[in-house]
Amino acid sequence: MTTIVLWVSDLNKSASFYADLFEVAKAEFEGEFVSVAGNGNEVLLHLLPEEYRSEPSYGEDNPIKPVFRVSSIDAVRKVAQEHNCEFKSEVMQYGSNSYLDGKDPDGHVIQVATTN
Repeated sequence: MTTIVLWVSDLNKSASFYADLFEVAKAEFEGEFVSVAGNGNEVLLHLLPEEYRSEPSYGEDNPIKPVFRVSSIDAVRKVAQEHNCEFKSEVMQYGSNSYLDGKDPDGHVIQVATTN
């Protein structure tokens, strides 16, 4: 996968989170879209229409969970805390990779991965 589109209720809040998560200085804004790319990841954030912003339908029942490559799980925990995002305490191991599940500012379930 090269890019994932995520519908969000607050472009600035989500752009700031993903820019910090991907360790990039700035996101590229273009109208109702924001592209955030770094560490081999890219999200294209798209502003939800106003009528859909009150009750997000994201969560564990979502049929997709994007996995983003990160430099460190500790760095992700710091970013999550700074952006009031929830990540699980348990780090999973599979082969030479560590994985951590969490939620972005809009409640999208995501996973981050790093090579040990």
